[in-house]
Amino acid sequence: MRIVILEHRAGLCDYALELCRGWGLRAIALAPLKSLPTLDPADAPVAILPNGADSDADADEAVARAAIAYVQRGGSLITMLPGPALRREAGLDDLGEKPGPARLRVTGMRVAGLTGDLLPIVGPVRDYAPTSNAEKSAQPPRPLGYLSPPGQYKGETPGIFERAVGRGRIIALAFDLPLSVLLLRQGDPALQERIPPEDGCSRPSHLPPDMGLREAGWVPFADLLARLLVDLALRCLPAPAPLLAHVPGDSPGLLLFSGDEDFAPVAQSDAELDEVAAAGGRMNLYIIPNDTPSTRADIDRYRAHHDVGPHPNIRPLDKKPVAERLAEFERQIHLYAELAGEMPMSLRNHCTAWAGYLEMIEIEERLGVRMDANYFVAAAYLRSRDLQPYAGFGSAMPVRFCRPDGRMLDVLQQPTHPSDDTHFHPTVEYSAKLVPEAWAAMLARVLDDIARHWHTPYGVNFHPGGWALFSADAGRETLRVAKRKGFPVWSYDQWCRFWLARDGWSVERLNWDGRELQLVAAGPPAPEGLRFWLPATWRGQRLEAMSVDGAAAPSQAIERHGEEVVSAAIPPGRGRVMITARYGTAKERR
Repeated sequence: MRIVILEHRAGLCDYALELCRGWGLRAIALAPLKSLPTLDPADAPVAILPNGADSDADADEAVARAAIAYVQRGGSLITMLPGPALRREAGLDDLGEKPGPARLRVTGMRVAGLTGDLLPIVGPVRDYAPTSNAEKSAQPPRPLGYLSPPGQYKGETPGIFERAVGRGRIIALAFDLPLSVLLLRQGDPALQERIPPEDGCSRPSHLPPDMGLREAGWVPFADLLARLLVDLALRCLPAPAPLLAHVPGDSPGLLLFSGDEDFAPVAQSDAELDEVAAAGGRMNLYIIPNDTPSTRADIDRYRAHHDVGPHPNIRPLDKKPVAERLAEFERQIHLYAELAGEMPMSLRNHCTAWAGYLEMIEIEERLGVRMDANYFVAAAYLRSRDLQPYAGFGSAMPVRFCRPDGRMLDVLQQPTHPSDDTHFHPTVEYSAKLVPEAWAAMLARVLDDIARHWHTPYGVNFHPGGWALFSADAGRETLRVAKRKGFPVWSYDQWCRFWLARDGWSVERLNWDGRELQLVAAGPPAPEGLRFWLPATWRGQRLEAMSVDGAAAPSQAIERHGEEVVSAAIPPGRGRVMITARYGTAKERR
């Protein structure tokens, strides 16, 4: 049993798969669009049809006929901006384009981590309404969510419809979910190289598309929009679905710690690194390759307990041609590799200076850099005074970059949230100028939300120079609060290594007989802390017993996303595992 995403690169099928896998859905795979006519709902009970896969005039009817036949055989089809034939079967009229941006209010189902918040929607949006015949039918389309203009009462239209068709169902979205997530997370390519008057260089923080009001910044809205796709699929799956946990062990969240060395003397770097290590944490120090006071011996000493990466500085080339800045960016990565003796795993640019749209990411991919930490989220750097932790890109999860044409880039986008200069510097104009007591209250709220609702990483940047002069107390408070809440303190490199090992794991077999779930999964040697989460309850049944590779395993429930799950540990170093979970009703348990 598996979920399939039908291949259509222009519809961002690969990116949709990346989003689903990131949230832990591993019983999922791409399937050729031409396989749709023979797709068996018993083997693939859920199929996701990307935007545009059925909209070509020549292919529309053939794809739609195959999709409708699949639904009538018992399959559940999730389709985005469906073409005319599928819309008719879903019982919908297209009343035209709906002005964007929009806000999505999910009303007819539960989405993990979503607690009444409105999600920004960018990209194409349509105004769908039930046809008069469908409304009068025995199975009218039912709205699961509504789209409205930001900050307005009038103008609401349904944004997600569900309709029973034959033995299956169609779920139709009036917007392109993967494209909306891509634009929210990566920014709008049309905004590249646009520098606002108050700034002097291009940065990722100038790329976010127009979202209207910024009220959504207290939640990782792009991540939660991606999670909606997962929960729509799980809604249709006729079995309890295991999810590969996206945080290590049974920790409720994760603190990613880093510091941009900039021009700080080695003694200041040592002081911060030592305090983080004494608190049980690990951090990344990012150094400017052509202007660092750190020697190779210093770097080797840092790496005894921490990780080091480059902090390329292209600020001297502000407003120079993109090609010139890209060449200097690449030169400095090579310079770092010569200094450190290895290519870096992750990096962050000095002042997050940028060039173009994804050209830097393409250089990172070619050189083997696996994680980029340049997308600075909180405070919408030099764009607004918002202190909302997810203002700007609305994201916390690591997700691979994707070109707008659908081609994936093998570099993880890991957002960074607060930075000590933007939050605590006592005098610079762009700083929020928070004292440690004010920061402690805000941080407690942020980490509480992560621990209760999202279980995501939270990335921070404390410059060694800032630590020495004004931010050490706030940094120590950050470490204390993370420890109190059970968050591991990891470096970006450490997190990247875990995520890449996790990424190699997939579900090979998922069987459900109505009472017993059998899961076979495989991947590279499992890192410490890799887990599957299984629902503690499913449709009136409760998980009674669980085994891992035939050995009884603890089945104590923990709360994740507001629901009970049972955590099944994959033994470290294991490359294949079979998990069996037996469910029963209360009557059976008596």
